[in-house]
Amino acid sequence: MRALKSYNFQFSNLRVPHPSLDFLRFTRAEEPADDTNFTAIVSTPITIDLSVFHGYLHGSSIAELVATLQTEPDMQGAPTSAIAEYVKGQMYLFQHIEYFLHRPRYFLEQQHMLPLSMQARTSLIERYYMFDEPVMLELLGRKLTSRTRTALPEVAARANIAVASCRRQFENAKRIAKQVEDVEGVSLATEIMQKFALPEELANQYTHILFLTINRIDTTKRCLAHFSFSDFDFCACTIIELWTSPASTMTLDSIDADLTAAAQQLKGMLVDDRERFDALFASLRQAIQTPGQPLVAILENRNGKGLAQVRAVMRSSFAIVAGLATTSTLRNVLGLIVEKIVDAFVALGLRSEDMVVMYNAFVMQATRLLGEQHGQDTAALVNALERSLTGIRLLGCRLFRYKPSLFDQLNKIRPT
Repeated sequence: MRALKSYNFQFSNLRVPHPSLDFLRFTRAEEPADDTNFTAIVSTPITIDLSVFHGYLHGSSIAELVATLQTEPDMQGAPTSAIAEYVKGQMYLFQHIEYFLHRPRYFLEQQHMLPLSMQARTSLIERYYMFDEPVMLELLGRKLTSRTRTALPEVAARANIAVASCRRQFENAKRIAKQVEDVEGVSLATEIMQKFALPEELANQYTHILFLTINRIDTTKRCLAHFSFSDFDFCACTIIELWTSPASTMTLDSIDADLTAAAQQLKGMLVDDRERFDALFASLRQAIQTPGQPLVAILENRNGKGLAQVRAVMRSSFAIVAGLATTSTLRNVLGLIVEKIVDAFVALGLRSEDMVVMYNAFVMQATRLLGEQHGQDTAALVNALERSLTGIRLLGCRLFRYKPSLFDQLNKIRPT
């Protein structure tokens, strides 16, 4: 459906003098005694052309929009000047509406200010706060400050999006961040949905963007250059779901301190303790039975390095989770997973499927070992074990890639 329509009702007191119809020149003092006073209702329809609104949001000029409209069947044969006036009228209307879109909750509640249906208002808000993934990819990890605003022309050039559209998306993210910066004890996504009337999926995306941005998580390293916004969105979601406290702010303090402490303890118990790790490694060989696969050959220690290689990967896995309590590790967490985990699997000739098998088997066997040696007092450790390695597995599989070719597109590498 191309257009959203509603009706704007304006009320005015009109005086009709007799017998002349030239009543607009009368003042109240000059009004003849025999005038008839009555209230007239003048209705003017408001039509929002969604195709023009889409162009407005993406920074299209009037000339570009006129050229686009001229190709539509219902505009065939219409004078260019008439189409241009139509577009100008729409643009003026959007500039008026944009003020209210900066205040979505007010826009929904004050229906007398601009008579549009609730469905139309909700649709306009959602469209206004939607973003282009290439633009948001460029903004990830940057501070939402005036310095970033001055760099928007460069962002626009790399994303191939109009500067005006990039500016709108930057200001939207900054506006949401400012509104929820003091939120504590509640879900950030829920707060965004309530204050900005956004759908759940879009509110969750902004939550992930703010988490990456506020914590300055680096997404610009060379080893991360070929990943998309959806990859980093998934990574942020995984970290928030598995490694943060249920009720906290979106800052460094949001990382679950109990989890990081337990991960450090598990590293000492399961990896650094050679006797326990040897027993765990032996149980892994028995649990994973896939003949002919490289993972089985490594676990069987045929090349003489299987034990050391698996130990190094698991030590890095626990060390990354334990290190989230520090600013440096949290900022570099995605790069560390690629360099310490993914690259290790690639160097061994393993695939992401092997990563899933090994981590699942390790969690199962480590849970059994902890139960045998510590009895019923392992619930907290087992929970930390599952959260730690499930997070590493999910992030590692999402960021899994083979060594990129020397001739990969270097222009995709974003500057730090």
